[in-house]
Amino acid sequence: MALQLRQTTHQRLMLAPNITLALEVLRMPTMELQTFLRQQMEENPLLEIDEPEEAEDGSVEEEPAEPAETGMDEEWAANWQQATSVERGNVEPDSGELDGFLEQQPAKPQSFHESLLLQLGCQPLSPTESGVGEALILRLDERGYLEGPLDALATELQRPLPELEAALRLIQRLDPPGVGARDLRECLMLQLERAGADGGLAYRILRDHFPLFTQHHLTALAKATGSSVQEVEAACAELKRLDPKPARFFSGDLPPCVVPDLVIVRRESHDDVELNDQAVPHLGLSRTYARMLKDPQTPEDAKVFLAAKFRQATWLIKAIEERNTTLLAIGRCLLSLQRAFVLQGPRALKPLTQAQVASLIGRHASTVSRAIAGKTLDTPYGIFRLEQLFPSGIHRPTGAPQPEADGQVSDATIKEEIRRLIAEEDAHRPFSDGALARRLAERQLAVARRTVAKYRTALKILPAHLRRRRL
Repeated sequence: MALQLRQTTHQRLMLAPNITLALEVLRMPTMELQTFLRQQMEENPLLEIDEPEEAEDGSVEEEPAEPAETGMDEEWAANWQQATSVERGNVEPDSGELDGFLEQQPAKPQSFHESLLLQLGCQPLSPTESGVGEALILRLDERGYLEGPLDALATELQRPLPELEAALRLIQRLDPPGVGARDLRECLMLQLERAGADGGLAYRILRDHFPLFTQHHLTALAKATGSSVQEVEAACAELKRLDPKPARFFSGDLPPCVVPDLVIVRRESHDDVELNDQAVPHLGLSRTYARMLKDPQTPEDAKVFLAAKFRQATWLIKAIEERNTTLLAIGRCLLSLQRAFVLQGPRALKPLTQAQVASLIGRHASTVSRAIAGKTLDTPYGIFRLEQLFPSGIHRPTGAPQPEADGQVSDATIKEEIRRLIAEEDAHRPFSDGALARRLAERQLAVARRTVAKYRTALKILPAHLRRRRL
């Protein structure tokens, strides 16, 4: 078979560059959009921050019609020369300015391991002991527990086991209490020892009868310890107040700060939704480069470059406007449809689909789906993802009371009912998932047992056999 060249024509759908950019900007949350716009301003000279400055008397200063054409700003040049001299060692930096600069720098969050290494460095240890302690600290997991058996670590580090045991005892005396434990039992015992309660009933339960404690056998614990059931209950309540994961509250393990995209604000007579766009720069077109584009003396290759950047800048500004308009329309529509949520909280959320909101605001359902992805709303009850305001629901049986207009009940309502049933159950005979499903059916909420288990897991509620208090 010989190779041949052929020309063919075919049709293919392709999105225009401005449409692709608009869809990408619509998807971005506020913080991601801020980073993207900063990057675009660095790459496109026609983009600049459109932010009028206020004069001392409160009036807005207008930009000069013809900005001074200078090769380099004099103040910037002076600062550059001073910074260069300081870097080369020719000039000492001003201490007051340096202190002010350092005060403005954000403090770096300290991680769990960094905190322990700093505490270990304050101990009077030999280089060998410090090395062994640092190796053990770096093998602590995100809970603060030691990963792996100590004898295996001794073989890996090629150090005697007594050295590792001594180093571990030292680490267990550091903060937070309970750190360096090898299991939950040791973690709780270390916290009681730190509190000086190692001679109490709670400590004896952990030391001698931990399996009975995990199984909630109160009567067996009372018999084994020679105490009353009431004393055992009080000791178990004391143990439940201890922290099973002592390292989880360190700043290095905390989730990043969430900046809401929309905010519910209280007006004089009604609530409204506003864009939280203070951190997003408001972009405009550079007048200087716009004049260069129209100037006949500008070289042709420069005009081609500026024309391409002008189109990209115009597309970006229009894409941001369309994103803000769509997002604001969705937020106000949700505020209207989920009015009960604003007044009563998450339990009052009604089943809602993205197609319903799309038809009301005149957009396609895919546009709504892309617009709410990753976006958040600041409400009187905290920050919620916009997806959470579109809960699914179940249909009530025919003939049952239907408080909702469409005869549906949201997931939030079902979860609240499950939480209430478990809160009211007998601690010695807790409801199984099947029993919860039957009681929900009595309230005209037909939910399968597996669905109940899914909702219970989402609520972080233990199954029945772990909630039971045995006598």
